[in-house]
Amino acid sequence: MSSARPSDLLVDDLATEAASVTEVLPAGWRNLYVPGVERPVVMGRGGVFVLDVRHASTLALGIPDVQAPRPWSHDHLPQRSVPQLTAELASQLLSWACGIAIDVTPLVVVIGEATDVVARPDDVVVVHEHSLVRYLQHLPDELDDETIGVVLEHVDAHGDLLAI
Repeated sequence: MSSARPSDLLVDDLATEAASVTEVLPAGWRNLYVPGVERPVVMGRGGVFVLDVRHASTLALGIPDVQAPRPWSHDHLPQRSVPQLTAELASQLLSWACGIAIDVTPLVVVIGEATDVVARPDDVVVVHEHSLVRYLQHLPDELDDETIGVVLEHVDAHGDLLAI
């Protein structure tokens, strides 16, 4: 009998599915491993993205209005979503390791067949796993060859960041 909790099994399933999402990246895109960021990070001419893979049947894709008051907080700062905070962490770690500013954009990738992709009040883009490659291919160029080269100097052949 397995001692794993259902939530542990879901996390394992999502990790496996997240890995499969990044297996087929468009030409010129590569998977990066950023220690401390437990989400896939991908880089190409269209930018650097942290992928927040979510299963449509189990996790809410939307969040409350980011301008809504937070009675538990007196800092009066706008709410930030988990994808936004994860992208900020990845940006800080990559920038520190590479010695240049690297902006990382959050991208929610929905897996599962029965889903409606929804708009989010935090402006985080949501795409279905079957549309990810096309989405990445059609992004305008954000990174030049020099910036991509600097990042690649700081990762090994497997995409693991070396300096952290």
